[in-house]
Amino acid sequence: MKHISIFTRRLRNDFLTFFFTATLAFTQISCALSEPEESPKFQNLKVANWNLQTFFDAVFDGNEYTEYKSAKSGWSTERYEERLDRLASVIKKLDADIFIMEELEKESQLQDIANRLTGTFDFSRLYTHGFFAAAEGSSIGCGVISRYPLEDISVHTLDVRTGDSQPPMRPIMQFSVTKRNRTLTIFVNHWKSKSSGAEASEIWRKRQEKLLSRLMKSAKGKNKAVLATGDFNKDISEFDICIPENSQSEKNANLPVKNVILHGEENLLVYSPWILKDGEFLCPGSYWYKNDWERIDHFFAAGDIVISDFCAESEGDWAFENGQPRRYQLWNGKGYSDHLPISCTVSF
Repeated sequence: MKHISIFTRRLRNDFLTFFFTATLAFTQISCALSEPEESPKFQNLKVANWNLQTFFDAVFDGNEYTEYKSAKSGWSTERYEERLDRLASVIKKLDADIFIMEELEKESQLQDIANRLTGTFDFSRLYTHGFFAAAEGSSIGCGVISRYPLEDISVHTLDVRTGDSQPPMRPIMQFSVTKRNRTLTIFVNHWKSKSSGAEASEIWRKRQEKLLSRLMKSAKGKNKAVLATGDFNKDISEFDICIPENSQSEKNANLPVKNVILHGEENLLVYSPWILKDGEFLCPGSYWYKNDWERIDHFFAAGDIVISDFCAESEGDWAFENGQPRRYQLWNGKGYSDHLPISCTVSF
């Protein structure tokens, strides 16, 4: 069995106007992997993203959501172990090179997940790298496990000190993956939810959009392949959609036509695979809410990158026969998540 070590590093402060790159602790799982010497022009990686729905561990720290704060709720070590086993089974079935998760509680859960995914002598299939980040005092954060080393890691958060008091929000995680001589930069998002009201909270999602737009534009200037993913708590129809009449307007006809504007200090055109060529949306969505599909989990691509095989994964035990997600139910310990995983193949 290959040994997996964990170490923690801290990031330096990098203060900017309106936004700043925060000094947040994150955990990285690392283990050396050899790469072939040949370097084809393009590389492919499968990337999956899944909001796990309040995936707390079995230790009661007092920072959990109310329904998870004590054993009286029905939450227990046994329930946690069951959820870990189910999660591992989904990760194995989807077989993505990079698996991104929202609503994990702690960095130590990455080790718990990694332990569930061992048992193969094919080291290239192991998830030997990963990291976790959460805002200070937050009950949940985001985690990444990867078969490839994670490079240039940073964590970005909003710091708004004018107007309304800033509510708790998750940071944007940034890292890069190199396969042979090609590099892909990924941004992980979990934007402000609508639980406080869709209209009242929209200002914060717009500010997170502005931050992401700036970060992606900067990365695009340094690296020609950029991908943003996560739970944006914003349906694709709520973004500013822009479909050019002439698809040949792209300089490179092999790249997808950019169809979404991310608004920022300088607007950024990106590609969303939710939007079909005729302007309709791909079915099903990724989140079933009030008897309707929502598409709030996203991949946005910029630069020299092609997304293919995109889908909301609905063929597995985590979904009902009609494709709707099997929401986790604390009272009986059944289910997986109220979101479907989304996945795609990225060529860069």
